[in-house]
Amino acid sequence: MGDAELQSALVALDLAIQTERDGREFYMRAAERSGDPGGKVLFISLADDELQHLRLLESQREALATAGQWLPPSKLDEQTPPEEAEGVPLFSRERLAENVSAYTSDLSALRMAFLIEKDAVAFYTRAAAETEDPDGRQIYERLVEMETEHQRILEEEYNALAKEFWGNVGFEPF
Repeated sequence: MGDAELQSALVALDLAIQTERDGREFYMRAAERSGDPGGKVLFISLADDELQHLRLLESQREALATAGQWLPPSKLDEQTPPEEAEGVPLFSRERLAENVSAYTSDLSALRMAFLIEKDAVAFYTRAAAETEDPDGRQIYERLVEMETEHQRILEEEYNALAKEFWGNVGFEPF
């Protein structure tokens, strides 16, 4: 790996590491603020996944900085993949019916989380396309898969909660 390619990879990893840190912090704050037990579980699970991504990226950065090579993609196999949601809803529909206004912050957090994951997918897709090293490219492609699963879970939960919320306040979108 040439010096310019190495420096580019390190910069991309630094950005990815900061993105995962920010994502984890966001999910931990969302878990603290959520009044719904299912919502807390979802956000904590996502925060834990972001921590795994962070550790992977930090180990990749360390390997590149010290040895000038990516760790093999088999390193990803050591990580626990994100669990697929057993199906929405995760948030309690009974609690929503009791206190509709309490869920506006959860809806906002879900929407923001979806957008964070969407940005992560775009970033890792671009990084994979720009990475010449096959191991590095596979690492980014796997991160795309993991973040896409997060995005799917968040979108489904947001849609289910929003539909329930709208019904409870007597609003139906076009």
